[in-house]
Amino acid sequence: MQGDPVIVTPRTAPPPLAVLRPVAAGLGALALAGLWLLVLGLPRGEELLSLVHLALVAGLLTLATAAAVQLSAATTGERHPRPRLLAIVTLLVPAGGLCLSAGFALAWPPLLALGGLLVLGGLLTILTHAAARIATSRSSRPLHLGLMLGLLGFLGTALMGLLMAAGLALGRPSLLAALPWHLGLAFGVGFGALLSGVSWQLLPMFGRARQLPARAARAGILLFTVAGLGAAWLWGLWGSAAAWLLALAALYHLTLTAWSLARGPSGKLPPYTGIAHLAAAVLLLAAAVLLARGLAADALGAAFGGVALAVLGYLERILPFIVFELHLGRRRPGRPVPKLQEILPPKGRVTLLTIYLLSIVFSLSGLALAPRLLGAALAGMALRLLLALRQVRRAPD
Repeated sequence: MQGDPVIVTPRTAPPPLAVLRPVAAGLGALALAGLWLLVLGLPRGEELLSLVHLALVAGLLTLATAAAVQLSAATTGERHPRPRLLAIVTLLVPAGGLCLSAGFALAWPPLLALGGLLVLGGLLTILTHAAARIATSRSSRPLHLGLMLGLLGFLGTALMGLLMAAGLALGRPSLLAALPWHLGLAFGVGFGALLSGVSWQLLPMFGRARQLPARAARAGILLFTVAGLGAAWLWGLWGSAAAWLLALAALYHLTLTAWSLARGPSGKLPPYTGIAHLAAAVLLLAAAVLLARGLAADALGAAFGGVALAVLGYLERILPFIVFELHLGRRRPGRPVPKLQEILPPKGRVTLLTIYLLSIVFSLSGLALAPRLLGAALAGMALRLLLALRQVRRAPD
């Protein structure tokens, strides 16, 4: 079949620790954000911006860029020439996210500027790494298009954030008009194009789904990109129409996901990863519809819920493989390599998924305790994956 997924192997993948360290940082930030919601509930004002950047930048963006590092190398067979430097640079994104979160909490512009520069530097390096790997590939995949457009979207998001920070520092409110571009580039071009491309590669591997035609997959990626840019451009002119562009892209992605999963092995339900991604696609569509109705806060919550669910759902299957590779690469004679289910036992994941989805539904219904329930589920899902990294210490040196 054209464009069959390439299985990640120790020969083609980057060094596991170059990926596992930012993954641990991202999961830790998500767990911290979940515990914040659980203990304190939903904050307001500057504290809300602090929580948002903790979850989105130090958490989800860190995990997304770690995936870009892993997949761009593993699907092309090209490793980074200086893997230790790559391992250090990938930590700039979570470090910048933590600085942004602290800067908003303390209302301290210099810390915000430092955080933005760290994120920008990390994204530029990761974009260069991915582009260099993909440029050597013999065939272009929808995954590669999604990775490049997604990383460019995140880079534009960081630039818009720095522009707004400059507006606050210099007392120029006109620069705050970059907010629609900040959000459109983040969710439409960044997470939208990236998830659309990654789903083409990983759903057939982990979701027992049929692989989509490459042309249909590329159309979904480009639709998210055009929708994100168009929504940002139209927002000040015609807000509801701008949001419907994102709804169209989300609907197309949901349709492709459902079609791919439905045409998987006959008589078998999709596994956890497939169900999680399908639920994430539904939440992304709901977020766009809510935005079109003028419910910006609810739309942001649903969009975050969908992106987080997709990322964590894929990590359920990716993380054990990366840890397994670490053990395999360090294996000694007579020393057994742990099984994938020993690295991350499946027990409890369906319960956490159910609580997570219910909490988002309750949040959209206006239930007061819903943010705390969401925090508990988010922290539980992140901590469960984070604890699986204990197996890294048990790998022989």
